[in-house]
Amino acid sequence: MSSATRSSNSLAAGIAALARHEGFNSTRHPGVGVYRVTVAEPPTPTLYPSSLILVGAGEKQAILGDKTFAYNAGYYLVVTSPLPMLCRIIASVDEPMLALVVEIELAMLRELLLEESVLPAPQSARSTRSVFRAPLPRDLEDAGSRLLACLTDERRTRALARQTIREMLFLVLDGPYGDPLRELAEGPVSQLAHVLRQMNTRFAERMSVGDLAQLAHMSVPTFHQHFKAMTGSSPLQYTKALRLTRARQMLHAGGMVKAVAHDVGYESESQFSREYRRFFGWPPSADSHAAPRARP
Repeated sequence: MSSATRSSNSLAAGIAALARHEGFNSTRHPGVGVYRVTVAEPPTPTLYPSSLILVGAGEKQAILGDKTFAYNAGYYLVVTSPLPMLCRIIASVDEPMLALVVEIELAMLRELLLEESVLPAPQSARSTRSVFRAPLPRDLEDAGSRLLACLTDERRTRALARQTIREMLFLVLDGPYGDPLRELAEGPVSQLAHVLRQMNTRFAERMSVGDLAQLAHMSVPTFHQHFKAMTGSSPLQYTKALRLTRARQMLHAGGMVKAVAHDVGYESESQFSREYRRFFGWPPSADSHAAPRARP
């Protein structure tokens, strides 16, 4: 059976063993999480971290502008920088969606790139592509399975998890779509990635486009151009999406609407509620006591 037509792969059992709860499940290694989703979800605004995502069963679709990236048992997804996108989940109780998410550690990525002798030179012209999917090769699937296996034991996690994640990043870099990941550590993409990390850390602060352009060491027009190419949105739209998706996470964690509005940078609760309803299609009160839905 070809990778494109598989309904599940060797990752499924390992993810299922670690994902005991609906939605997100943390693991023994920071930056690695697993998901179990048993209810189909329509396209919903979601904040994707900079990550490598492998699916063991079911399907997810990341939608950025007019592009849809479907990833399942036959395809993996890479998001090079934190990015608000629409996320659609195809799943059921009988056929749950099972996914492994490995956040990309920039220091590890740069460490690999310094070892130039083990990686080929870039094959394409530089771009600001921030999302890509690719057929899941057997060696990357095997590495993911080994990572899941070691995460079942504390000693094995400490000894083996980091080097297995390093191997997985190497395999992506060494593959046909490695250039966008390589560019995360080099050139304009690296400068923009630094800005996006700052925006994600300081999302409640007021940061002007001029401030952001200065962080990227670019003029305002150049910054606008590269930012739109990388994220599919303007800095203002990105900030709004970031604040509202973070707000939804806080509400799911038990936060009160008024406190959450303030915590994500809104001075007016009524403005927060209006923009939340416009963005998600329902008021924040509908999420204030809701069970957490799946994220990437």
